[in-house]
Amino acid sequence: MQKGRNQKGFTLVELMVVVVIIGVLVAIAVPVYTSVTERAERSAVEANLRTIDGAIMTYYATDPDASTTPLTTLSDLGDYLASTPVGPGAASYGITASTNAPNQRATVSGKVGGKTLAAGTTLETLSWEDD
Repeated sequence: MQKGRNQKGFTLVELMVVVVIIGVLVAIAVPVYTSVTERAERSAVEANLRTIDGAIMTYYATDPDASTTPLTTLSDLGDYLASTPVGPGAASYGITASTNAPNQRATVSGKVGGKTLAAGTTLETLSWEDD
């Protein structure tokens, strides 16, 4: 005689296979997500540096007296930079100190895109390669 047991549900083996498949998918997705996030941060920093550099060049091109006065802070750009760019993560922006004013460039520092950038890093010296 057959007992009246209800045989619905998953076996332990089936559940373990599902857990392993989910683990493999997570192991693939997390590094890809991290890489995409770092690339996005790096692109944002490069775009912000280009924006500030453009404002600096416009400032010196439109003000003939400016070529003798170096900029000291981003707020000196006034009408040429709508607002100070906010970087991703711990990025902070500034301007290089220069005695030759028209050669001033935007700088960045802080931990961005998986790398710590030294103070005064310009777009030309910016390297995302590992040390």
